[in-house]
Amino acid sequence: MKFKPLLNSSMNFISFFLIKNDYSSCSQKINFEALSNEKIIIDKEYDFNHLIPPIKFYKEIIDEYCAIMDPRKLTPLQNQIKEKDNTISTLNQEKIILQNELNSLPIKKQNLELANLEQDLIFKKLQNKKLAKQMGIKLNTIIPKLTMINPNSAKARIHNHLSYKLGQALIENSKSVFGYIRMPFILSYIADKHKLEQKIYKEKIKQNSSFTLPPLETYPDYNEALKEKECFTYKLGEAFIKARKNWYGGGYIKFIFQDVPRLKKEFGKS
Repeated sequence: MKFKPLLNSSMNFISFFLIKNDYSSCSQKINFEALSNEKIIIDKEYDFNHLIPPIKFYKEIIDEYCAIMDPRKLTPLQNQIKEKDNTISTLNQEKIILQNELNSLPIKKQNLELANLEQDLIFKKLQNKKLAKQMGIKLNTIIPKLTMINPNSAKARIHNHLSYKLGQALIENSKSVFGYIRMPFILSYIADKHKLEQKIYKEKIKQNSSFTLPPLETYPDYNEALKEKECFTYKLGEAFIKARKNWYGGGYIKFIFQDVPRLKKEFGKS
């Protein structure tokens, strides 16, 4: 079948739109399947296929070009991404190191404070020994033996309370005139030493909670320890601590002329 366009000067749009829309008279049916298989030949003068570019060929060229150029274009970007990843990884490692250092600072600070407290305690002991030497006396003769903390004894822990230590020192040094003279020095030494020991104990607990001593109620000698808190030595030390805190309001005078006589009478001490 040869296709040739119909060119008729007498044909116009008005005639086209005036065509009667009646296909009932058309008895001939069009066979579209046969029409699709029919080879249509277009005259060269009306064949414009040469104006259509070879799309498939161009696509193959573009795909080949992209296959060569895409890796070249992506390589610099991939290198930048890799450098960024390395930088982020380095920063994370530095952050972890810095965080570990920051976390270790409190521990280092506690260790340093603990070392300073221990040095202060040693320095205090040397000062007291030097002063005692200048006074021509021995510390072990004027300061009663202080009980160290025994983790297995509630009674020993009560004896390590400042109240008991001060009460014991007051009793021991009230037996002579010279004891009264040196008593302020001894009591001050005991109070300072006890304060440093408590600081060291608290710092050790901060570093390791396992150093915390159990409650007194858990000791087998708990009832005996309660009796020690009610004894004359402990009560005398408690009264002295109260007097020391209120020294500016006549605390020492009240302690000497009221508290001591009252406690001696209460406990039957001469």
